[in-house]
Amino acid sequence: MQPSHNESFRLQPLPARTGGASNEIQLVHLTQGACLLEGAATQTEGLYFIRSAASGEGAFSRDAKGHSFTFTHDFIHYIPLVYELCLQGAAGKPVLRVEPAQRGEVFELLQLIRTEWESDRPYRLDMIRDYLKILLRQIARCLPAPRTGYSADRKTGLVRQFLAQLDQHFILLKKVTDYAGNLHVTANHLNTTLKELTGVTASEHIRRRILSEARMLATHRENYSMKEIAYHLGFEDKSHFSKYFKNASGKNFTNYKKELSMEA
Repeated sequence: MQPSHNESFRLQPLPARTGGASNEIQLVHLTQGACLLEGAATQTEGLYFIRSAASGEGAFSRDAKGHSFTFTHDFIHYIPLVYELCLQGAAGKPVLRVEPAQRGEVFELLQLIRTEWESDRPYRLDMIRDYLKILLRQIARCLPAPRTGYSADRKTGLVRQFLAQLDQHFILLKKVTDYAGNLHVTANHLNTTLKELTGVTASEHIRRRILSEARMLATHRENYSMKEIAYHLGFEDKSHFSKYFKNASGKNFTNYKKELSMEA
């Protein structure tokens, strides 16, 4: 079964080229071999979260067996914990290893993802996306709580504060300068820090968050009109929203909504 037209999710067996684009994240279920990114041989079985697929090339030994789950940030839409997981490795290794105590429920979710991927049932990719969200939450909830304060880890603290504000205020605040002012930094510093630690600038995070919400509303069973969606997202009118969506996504919103209904 082939992925969707934008190839936002892939599932392939190991051994395989594990490297990908910088805007992609990988989950690798390793049943044989070793993870070379950890700098030493590891246990045969393990689950690895790689914050940038581009850093995963050559990450596993030649005898590696298992499966690589590769997905873009856009595929799972916007959820802060994805970037929280990325930040866990921001100052060190580009990979997080899921400990044995966490594996049971996580592996069950991986099997559900594989089952959906190999099927031709309706809403297949939506189901995969939902399972991925749950899986990432399972991983995140078992990680050490993030440090508070803004001293020893200033950059990470800034990113966390920005992501929290974005999730709360993206309907009202749509400019980098808005968030930079609230966080008492320059827009350039905020963009640079976000790019360094998450691979995406602050302006791109804002764009993705708004598009994610627009897409969610476009697929809602209530069948919201463009005017209603524009109002929900804080735009002055539907023409302003239509222009924003076209510039941000490269697609006409009306045509995009028709594509979604055809895929469903």
